[in-house]
Amino acid sequence: MADMRRLFAWRGLATLTVLGALVGPARAGEPLKPYVFLIVDTSGSMATATTFGPPSCPGSADTRLDHAKCAINRIASSYGDMVLGIGRFRQTTTDPDPTNGCSMSGGCPAAANQDTAFEGLVGLSDGNNGDLVTWTNFSAGTCTNTLALNPELFSAGGTPIAGSLLGAKRYFQGLQGSNGTTTLWPSTAAGFDPIRTDPKRTVFLPNGRQCRPYIVISLTDGEEACVTGTDVNNAAAALLTTVVDGRTYRIETKPIGFGVTPGNAAIENVAHAGGAPDVAGVNEGLYAANEEQLQIAISGILADAVKFELCNNADDDCDVAVDEDFPNKNTGCDNGQFGRCRGTGTYVCNGAGSGTTCMITTPGATAIAETCNNLDDDCDNRIDEGLTCTCSGVELCNNRDDDCDSRVDENLVRDCGTDVGECIRGTESCAAGAWTGCTAVGPMPTELCDGLDNDCDGIVDGLSRDCSTIMGGNPNVGPCHPGTQSCPPGGSGMWGTCFGEVGPRSESCDTIDNDCDTRTDEGTAGADCSSSCGVGVTVCTAGVISCEGSTTGSLETCNDFDDDCDGNVDEGVADMGPCTMGPGGEPLCMPGVLRCVGGTFVCQGGEPSMPEVCDCDDNDCDGDVDEGSLCAAGASCTHCQCAQPCASGEFPCPLGRECIDNFCLVDLCFDVTCAPLPNGDKTVCDSADGACVRACDNVTCSPGSVCVGALGECRPDTCATFPDRCSASEECVNGVCIANPCADVTCESGQYCQAGTCRGTCTGVTCATGQRCDLGVCETDPCGAPCLPNFVCNETSMQCVNDPCIGRDCPIGEACDPQNGQCAQDPCLGVTCPNPGEVCSRGTCATPPPPVDAGARQDDLVTTGGGGGCQSAPGGQLGAALIAAAFAVTLRRRRRQGVRAGGRS
Repeated sequence: MADMRRLFAWRGLATLTVLGALVGPARAGEPLKPYVFLIVDTSGSMATATTFGPPSCPGSADTRLDHAKCAINRIASSYGDMVLGIGRFRQTTTDPDPTNGCSMSGGCPAAANQDTAFEGLVGLSDGNNGDLVTWTNFSAGTCTNTLALNPELFSAGGTPIAGSLLGAKRYFQGLQGSNGTTTLWPSTAAGFDPIRTDPKRTVFLPNGRQCRPYIVISLTDGEEACVTGTDVNNAAAALLTTVVDGRTYRIETKPIGFGVTPGNAAIENVAHAGGAPDVAGVNEGLYAANEEQLQIAISGILADAVKFELCNNADDDCDVAVDEDFPNKNTGCDNGQFGRCRGTGTYVCNGAGSGTTCMITTPGATAIAETCNNLDDDCDNRIDEGLTCTCSGVELCNNRDDDCDSRVDENLVRDCGTDVGECIRGTESCAAGAWTGCTAVGPMPTELCDGLDNDCDGIVDGLSRDCSTIMGGNPNVGPCHPGTQSCPPGGSGMWGTCFGEVGPRSESCDTIDNDCDTRTDEGTAGADCSSSCGVGVTVCTAGVISCEGSTTGSLETCNDFDDDCDGNVDEGVADMGPCTMGPGGEPLCMPGVLRCVGGTFVCQGGEPSMPEVCDCDDNDCDGDVDEGSLCAAGASCTHCQCAQPCASGEFPCPLGRECIDNFCLVDLCFDVTCAPLPNGDKTVCDSADGACVRACDNVTCSPGSVCVGALGECRPDTCATFPDRCSASEECVNGVCIANPCADVTCESGQYCQAGTCRGTCTGVTCATGQRCDLGVCETDPCGAPCLPNFVCNETSMQCVNDPCIGRDCPIGEACDPQNGQCAQDPCLGVTCPNPGEVCSRGTCATPPPPVDAGARQDDLVTTGGGGGCQSAPGGQLGAALIAAAFAVTLRRRRRQGVRAGGRS
């Protein structure tokens, strides 16, 4: 069971199903997440290449830091059962230009053994995945810790491990730098004070330790470079007694040696000082050399830290409930036998804590020969069978007349089956001395991953299986092995992501069967490594590629010769300095640099003198820009281009140019079609350079509004723009989610819910003259007959008046009330008409009347729902406007419900 629990913990890292979990009291079946803060070694040595090639992330290179960043990025993009934060060794950005990789201060900081050597980047807060990805997405961003500037982890400087651990302790205490000036963490950042904001910080176990595990992972590729190893051990030990508000919390330090040989003394000492027991012959530190191994190392830490509920009479996941994931505990059970052999007891926790087992407390007796005693003596679920017994007065299921009423086994019914899980208890009846016809629903042969207790054992799901994503299957040879996916107990009823699989890779010289073909290091040697220093061929020995047959040489100089016998010519020869004459002897406006090319130093770069052209640049390097006659007759040099003056008339410029400042300038956006971004955001052409840019990047919205990417326009930052903010039981009114009174109402067929009440439709309802249909019922029309278009019935004066809602727009979810011209909640809000073709108008569902001929006269129009009576009025062309009006006026228009749709209807 312990291995299965570890599997569930790793499943939390590998799937996306729990990314939205909220910090708070754990529900049954949920694990208690550890708070894990990862300090990344960003020293200069992390730029060292590995022997494994680039990691799996796009844009990454084969360096230790890129392998580490890719592993963190993968975990941050999928983890669920932990809260993760990251920090680094403090670095000072001296040049924030992202194109040069950021220039960092090197060496050890002045305060190498002080907490200010630590720099927090992303705090411990649930749902911070996006911030973690921002630091590790290989976007060539800046080194700043301001997320808005697209930061990135870079390597430079020394290795102040001790100072970073001291800083981590102050971070957990919610403190800033001890020097009073250097801020370890922005006080307004999410997760700044992780222990004080932890809802579980006051929950302690019987052994006196806090319930929630707090862990610091120190990821480093070397030993402390700035102070002593003792200082590092002392810093790790200090974390075990971190005091917050007078209470001591245990924060364990888990070191991971990246590219370090397992068993390294410095790594093991930090592990022991950080809380791990010192077991002889066992490495307590963790070790990794590439992205995959680092993910496995971190998963091992998390698997031990995540807390699941066990069946052990204890509150393992600290949710103030004991053994809540085992609902059949303490319920009755039996040994499955019959008669006197039947033993009964209670379900109790099994020894492994992974489930329950039936403990028989009242054992059954041994079977004996059947006798006439109305009992099942031989335990075959039959009573007194094969015997001729006198009447007992009580009818039994034995194919005899026990109660002497001339009937056999009459009216005998009993319960059968169980109500545990998906099983349903039923009944069975006696026929011919045997119990038959049990109506119970029994268990399935095996449990399925569907969120149900199929086999009726009191445990929902709780399965695991091997899995593979490799076409044709996993060879399961050498380091290759299938992964594992789990269906957790009490979970979502879905198989999780296949995690932990190792498949074949290209064979490399490392003593490992990388391609899983039962051979090791094959095909990795035999390449020609000959040079001017000698003839050689590569060989793979003990996992190392070397060149046999070649010799070493001298220091490389600029002579087009491989002096140092490494197969390269003139590599690493330093530049000679600046030069002012080009390769052809021409003078340079800007100096170049003398570099070794083909065995000689050649002037490269610089800016040569060129004829002046109209481009806003000093091409001839005389200190003047665009001087002289540079354009054809009639054209002028303006706006960095030759342009003719604009002509008069409707088209002042030819196609592809636009008139700006009275000159026909090139229209950079001419014939440019901007496609939406992959995420659907609208793009527009930037007239400054003709490039397509995101439309919202050039839009400034007023407070309370937000630019919608797909539209490139400002919209209210409310549910009116984002309906998904309202739940299924809510509706959006004037930008606010309100309760939908129809959410839990179920109406009969042909009816619909309006304002919490079931209503009938007006489709097919015929009312008498002078009446109208409303909510499926005929009522008196206050105005006696429908009003003409653009008029409404005023129910106070009972006269047709000008419609006060014409031209009135109301917010989404509201509509205009024609009785007073004011916006109010739309009576059709949330209404779903029951029949095809029906529409809702002013709270009533009905089928609109058919179109009226353009030449029809008012005195020829039969009012819908008016009982067939004709209404006389002055003649005239009514047109399409009468179609909607004829439908609307047949429906009741009250002061409270009579409204003109301002939003949706």
